[in-house]
Amino acid sequence: MGKTTRVLVAAIVVTSSIAAVGALRWSSLGAVDPDGDVREIVLVARDMAFHPAGEPGTINPTLAFPAGSRIRLTLRNEEPGVTHNFAIPAWDVDSGGLAGPGEARVEFVVPDTKGREAYQCTPHATMMRGRIVVR
Repeated sequence: MGKTTRVLVAAIVVTSSIAAVGALRWSSLGAVDPDGDVREIVLVARDMAFHPAGEPGTINPTLAFPAGSRIRLTLRNEEPGVTHNFAIPAWDVDSGGLAGPGEARVEFVVPDTKGREAYQCTPHATMMRGRIVVR
């Protein structure tokens, strides 16, 4: 194997490892309330991307939820003069538009079917979108 091939293989391995660690990390995103019923998640809308609260360098994270779980998602808009929402169109989930700084909450139950789905900010869906993995 030539030097170029070894460098390419090493880059692929490193990139795959980083992606796997990120997916594992976000599978535990959020806290569970004291009764153990609802997983709390906070996403921040800033710079035309979703950021997990406390993780300003992470954008549009993959969210992983157990099938049938209850989720309480808080959207925190930090952009003056810009309207954002959090929506999962396939599940009819929408936080409603939040014009400028403030918070909106939406609660939903994850469907029982395992698979993948998309979430988005409806007005900015080309930039502010991510994936949900139902396990």
